[in-house]
Amino acid sequence: MKIKNIHTRRLFRLDLQSRLAVGFLVATCLTGVFATLVSLWTINRNTIAEVQNRVRQDINTAKLIYNYKSEQIKSVIQFAAESSDLQDLINRNDVYGMGYMAGQIRKNAQNNFGNGNVILDMLTLVDARGRVIYRAANPKAAGDSLLHDSLVKTCIENKKPVASTELMSLKEILKENPSLAKKATIDIIKTPLAAEIDKDKLTDGMVMKAAYPIMDRNADMLLGVLIGGVLINNDNEIVDQIKETVYHGEKYQGRQMGVATIFQGGVRISTNVMTEDNKRAIGTILSKEVYDRVIVEEKDWAGRAFVVNDWYITTYTPIFNINKKIIGVLYTGILEAKYRDIKWEMIWINLGITVYGMLIAFIISLRLGNNIIERIKILKRGTEAIASGNLDYKLSPDKVSGFNMLDEAFNDMARSLKEHNDQLQRMHQHLAKTEKLTAMGEMAAGVAHEINNPLGGILLYSSLVLEDLPENSPVRDNIQKIIYQTNRCKDIVQGLLDFSRTPTGEMVPLQANQVITTSLNLVKDQAMFHGIEIESRFQENLPEIMGDRSRLEEVFLNLFINAADAMNGKGKLTITTGIGQNNCVKISISDTGKGVDKALLVHIFEPFFTTKEPGRGTGLGLSIVYGIIKRHKGTIDAESEKDKGTTFIITLPVHKNNNSIEKDNASCE
Repeated sequence: MKIKNIHTRRLFRLDLQSRLAVGFLVATCLTGVFATLVSLWTINRNTIAEVQNRVRQDINTAKLIYNYKSEQIKSVIQFAAESSDLQDLINRNDVYGMGYMAGQIRKNAQNNFGNGNVILDMLTLVDARGRVIYRAANPKAAGDSLLHDSLVKTCIENKKPVASTELMSLKEILKENPSLAKKATIDIIKTPLAAEIDKDKLTDGMVMKAAYPIMDRNADMLLGVLIGGVLINNDNEIVDQIKETVYHGEKYQGRQMGVATIFQGGVRISTNVMTEDNKRAIGTILSKEVYDRVIVEEKDWAGRAFVVNDWYITTYTPIFNINKKIIGVLYTGILEAKYRDIKWEMIWINLGITVYGMLIAFIISLRLGNNIIERIKILKRGTEAIASGNLDYKLSPDKVSGFNMLDEAFNDMARSLKEHNDQLQRMHQHLAKTEKLTAMGEMAAGVAHEINNPLGGILLYSSLVLEDLPENSPVRDNIQKIIYQTNRCKDIVQGLLDFSRTPTGEMVPLQANQVITTSLNLVKDQAMFHGIEIESRFQENLPEIMGDRSRLEEVFLNLFINAADAMNGKGKLTITTGIGQNNCVKISISDTGKGVDKALLVHIFEPFFTTKEPGRGTGLGLSIVYGIIKRHKGTIDAESEKDKGTTFIITLPVHKNNNSIEKDNASCE
């Protein structure tokens, strides 16, 4: 557990790129392992299913061939019975005349069925009571009864042809055909995995037999039965034909691809399974597992089995006699080696494709991971640029890699930060200007109070001196100049006091449009406005404001006259009213004059600051305007560009039906 925790900590100490690579590698390997396991399971299942399906088809074909041979034997016996006048021979007991049947008996051990002409190993004629009349392969043995033979008995009882595979004792076989002694004898070969059989030789044989009833000419009375058969022991024609028909003699690596076997009980009596010394495995025994399933339980068996010296995919099916008693087994098998090699070849091919696919997937994933890391680095550089103050930094959209959504989000964030920063800068400048103007207003008020009394004394004594001077005194002009300049200083001082003094007029609800119109009517007919186009854009039903009418008229008069001065008697004056932010009345006064340089714009509300020529202004007009608007809890700001005119923007709070502005909490500041 401790080692696992150490490895986990080491993993998380890796850089992001290394962790992504490890993650992609683990994910690819897990996917590959899962895909491989599924593929192996699928290949194995499909291969086994394919082979088992084939062996099931093979055993069905083998049964058809086996049953066809039985029908051939029945047809040969029927032909022998119907192609001669057996009825007359039986009625005359003409044994000599029956000698033609010997032509149907096989003279040596050559194979049957190959050319379609079946040669029998035994052919016997019995009468209606089952007594032997004539044995074609052993004419001397006659007169015994065959009623113990189930086929003979069934044919006599039903008077119909029957066919079946039956077991016959060695004694009965030799009585039917003495030449079958060697063929019928099979030594049992016992092996470790085989079923237990408590004898060393077979004492009986397995015979494919058929019985055909012989009726009189009126088909009313049974005259006898013709019965014949072929001994399967050591006769490999059926199994070889099954192999040739089903497997076409196919070989794999020098071994027979398909084999077939007929078992008598659990012993091979006919087979093309070869032993290590290249002999047919006659006499070998079924495995105990198959023996118990097929012979004991009388059920089909399909599966993988070790047959003599190799593994086969096999199918076994029981062979029953006419009494439905199991007497043997029919078997077909396919060499497992070919399918095993095919399966492993498919497995290796699949593993190769999987590994190759995993490698490609890992390379692609690693490439994508590197793209992600690269884009993260680009974003990091962008954030560092913004953190350093470069709010104009932009990421170029990368639509190829699919990160354009992040790029757009980053650019939106940078743009939003820049907008908020610009807004903060404006607010900071406004606050700084407000604080500066407030401080200067307080200073101006103090200076005005200090200067006002000396100026009053100068004016008083100058007036007294002027009264005492004769009319023709040369000093009189100088005294008048002193009085003039002193009055001018008093006006300046009064302006400073007005800048800092709270208005004493009555604060009443006002319509801003009416106040502006009244102020405009006072100046629009003056000579300085004759060349100026005046445009009013008033919003109807504008909410009332609370203010001092005379002071507000003074504000607008001051701004109108400044605009006329800036346009030098030629241009356009535009006045706009409406509702702005915070539910405040917004008033814009724009001119098309010479404008103000941006570097000087921040100083225009400062006392004694002016852009006019010397002697044309005191620099107190806009500072007084600022003070009046400020005391009305409003704001005033200016926008201007050199040679493109100036716009003053005033906002005043909407009146909320209070009796005085002091009781009104509304503010546009």
